[in-house]
Amino acid sequence: MDFRIDALLPATASQLWAIFFDVKRVATLIPGCENVEEVEKLKVFSAVMRQKIGPFKLDVPTRIDVESYETERQVRLKAAGSDKATGTSIDVGMEVNLEEQRDGDEVLCKLDVSASMQVAGRLASLGYPIVRKRSEQLFAEFEERLRAELDNVNGVRPTEPSPGSGRETAGAARPAAAEPLAPTPAAVAQQPQPRQAEAPRQAPRQSPPPRLAPAGGSRRGREIELVFLWPRLGINVAVAVGVAHGAVALGQSPWWWLAAPLLGVAASLGKRAD
Repeated sequence: MDFRIDALLPATASQLWAIFFDVKRVATLIPGCENVEEVEKLKVFSAVMRQKIGPFKLDVPTRIDVESYETERQVRLKAAGSDKATGTSIDVGMEVNLEEQRDGDEVLCKLDVSASMQVAGRLASLGYPIVRKRSEQLFAEFEERLRAELDNVNGVRPTEPSPGSGRETAGAARPAAAEPLAPTPAAVAQQPQPRQAEAPRQAPRQSPPPRLAPAGGSRRGREIELVFLWPRLGINVAVAVGVAHGAVALGQSPWWWLAAPLLGVAASLGKRAD
C-alpha cells in the first residue's frame, strides 16, 4: 500500500527538521507511538506502535533505520516490527522531502512524504480496504498534530474580535433619543379615563359525550403463544455455530461458543395466536 502527504506548512525547513529528529516531540505527533528512543544518533531508533484495527489490538515493537539524509532537505528511512499476539508483521519504507519557499515576507515549507507499507499475518486477513482506511486516518491525524505543533512554535493564537469592531457603541453611533415633553393639565383632562376591566365570562360547561358500549359486548383479548419455528431453528443454530467457530479462530473469547447458539435459538422464536 502506498501513501502520500503533500502539504504547505507555515514553517522553515529548520523548524520541521528539528521536530522530526526530536524523539520526544515526534512521539506526540504519531498516533499510538510510544517509548521512542534514539539507539544510535541519527541512524537507529526504536519505538512501540499500539493500534486497534478492526477486532485486533496491535502492540508492535518497531526498529527504525535512517538509510540516508540531507540536513533540512531529505531523509529516507525504513521501519519494521511484528506483533506476537496476532502474528502480524509490518514493513514501512518512507521518504521525506522539505522544500523551503517564500511568499513575500512569509516563509513556507513544502512537506512531501511518500510511504509504502507491507502487512502480513492475521491483520492482512481483514482485507486491503479496512487496513488502508485506518492507515489514511493515521496519516491525516499526523498532519493535523504537526500543524498544531507549528502553531505552538510560532505562537499563533485564535484571534478575538475587538470590543468595538463590527458593532456600534452606545451613545456614539446611535443618536440620542429626544426626551418626552411633560403633558399639560388640559391635555390630561381631555384624555379618556380607562374603563374598569369586566369580569371574564365563564364559558358554559359542556357535559361529556355519552360513551357508547361496543357492539356485540366485550371481547376477550387474543392470547399469543411463543413457539419454536423448527426449520428456522435448525438454520439459525447452524449459522451461529459457524460464526462462533470463526470468531474463536480469529482469537476472540471462547464465550462465543455459548453466546452465538443462544442468539440463534432466540431468533427462532415465533408467535402463534389462538
